[in-house]
Amino acid sequence: YKKFLFESLPVESTLNQSLGDHLNAEIVGKTIENKQDCVDWITWTFFYRRLTQNPNFYNLQGVSGNIINDYLSNLVEETVEELANSKCISIDENEMDLSALNLGMIASYYYIKYSTIDLFAKSLSPTFKMKQILEILCAATEFETIPIRHGEDKILKQLSTEITHKIEKPKFNEPDTKTNILLQCHLDRKSVV
Repeated sequence: YKKFLFESLPVESTLNQSLGDHLNAEIVGKTIENKQDCVDWITWTFFYRRLTQNPNFYNLQGVSGNIINDYLSNLVEETVEELANSKCISIDENEMDLSALNLGMIASYYYIKYSTIDLFAKSLSPTFKMKQILEILCAATEFETIPIRHGEDKILKQLSTEITHKIEKPKFNEPDTKTNILLQCHLDRKSVV
């Protein structure tokens, strides 16, 4: 215990794993207007400070200025491309200036991950029934972190017999199945205790 109290462990940044959501919010807020602004914005983060301190953690081959610049440029390029493909932002014809689109504004305003808003935009249709809408809603990225506790699959299996919209081939150890069952129980006002 004394070792952990007196010898601190380094804390690393995970900004690179959620960079798309942060850049989308900054583009919507007009803090970032082009790709160079993205790189500049990153240089003010804890992530940037940790790059040089622990390059192996971030898969860097070194800490020279050129290596870090190339790494950040590639990271920004890939992230901006993902945002553009999900129709959250647009990149103008000179391939530098960025502007927010409706889906990006919605994602930023409601704190929805850009991957979720992309899923909704590509999957939802006005002709869908409640069952299809629930399946798409429960596939949202935000629900991936819902834990499945030991023995909970048995409870979910029992609850699945009582829900209105049956799940085809349910996997009771998957977060989307748990979310679907609990959401239906809530909508039907069923007790889950």
